[in-house]
Amino acid sequence: MIHRTKQRYGARMSEPVSLSEHEDGMGTADAVVPAETIIDVIARRALRVLASTPLEEGDYIAHGLWGHELAAKLADPLQRENLYLLDVRSRDAYDEGHIDGARHVDFSAWASPENLARLPHDRKIIVICDTGLMAAQVAAGLRLLGYDAAVPRTGINGWAQSSMTQSLVEEIQAARFPVMRVPPKDGCIEAPRDIVFDHPDEKDYEIIAARANIVFGGALGNCSSTANIVSATSLSGMLEEDAGRGRLFLLDLRREEDFEGVGHIEGSVRMDFDAVAMPENLKKLPRDRKIVTICYTGNLAAQLATVLRMLDYDVEALAYGMVGWTRTPTTYMYLKDIQKADNPLV
Repeated sequence: MIHRTKQRYGARMSEPVSLSEHEDGMGTADAVVPAETIIDVIARRALRVLASTPLEEGDYIAHGLWGHELAAKLADPLQRENLYLLDVRSRDAYDEGHIDGARHVDFSAWASPENLARLPHDRKIIVICDTGLMAAQVAAGLRLLGYDAAVPRTGINGWAQSSMTQSLVEEIQAARFPVMRVPPKDGCIEAPRDIVFDHPDEKDYEIIAARANIVFGGALGNCSSTANIVSATSLSGMLEEDAGRGRLFLLDLRREEDFEGVGHIEGSVRMDFDAVAMPENLKKLPRDRKIVTICYTGNLAAQLATVLRMLDYDVEALAYGMVGWTRTPTTYMYLKDIQKADNPLV
């Protein structure tokens, strides 16, 4: 059984974290967890979570689905009862219209002990935001904690037309930033193929939950609509400046054939998403530069941004992935999902 406990936190990763651990009928005992232990626990858990991600087949490839796929699942009573909808948009946006049955929690507060205690371990949690980018960050944090979570790739825009739909369509259609079409220079260590997603033990859960509450809701948190996301326009501007380029590390998570064939942003390093947490691969990531994670639609990149932020890296995900940077084979599917969205909101 996982106990939900009151937690007290250090302000920075370099400091220990103090947890209040409860045991049934035995009162309260305080435990101080060194920063090194926190990193070790999260790194081990990250490897299990990333390496168990389905990337080729299944209903939830890369823990994502299109809006029309979510609509079909919710229309089936047997499937709907196994889903729990969690809306992490602003309260105002939620009140203006949300998917029937969705519960609301602020993006910055999802990892508070009170909110975690309300989440089911026996249902798949579908996390919803405006574009899918913030929801993917929450979904990754939930998976670190053992919750089964996924995200609509295009967010609420893949469910119903909104005030931002047209501007998003125009932004994707206008994506024409330059790409390179050369093979990756360095390979990465592959992840084991036999890792299965599971629940962390209670002690690890407490450590991960405490860290998640800091990263999202404490001194390191950010509840703005662009939290931990960089737009293609902003990234392009930084890359045009020598000083800006030197401060960035571009991490591309797409398949090798797409990295070369579709093209990549100049200077990008390619790694398999499921293998990033392999110790040999983590050692290649700099702690003195901002890491920009890049994928197909932004979903995997945002998930990884959470995992790496939990490990104390400075990370942002590229908004909408390579779909937001240039025309790709995924562009058509992305645009179709939001242009065809006509489901009801309540």
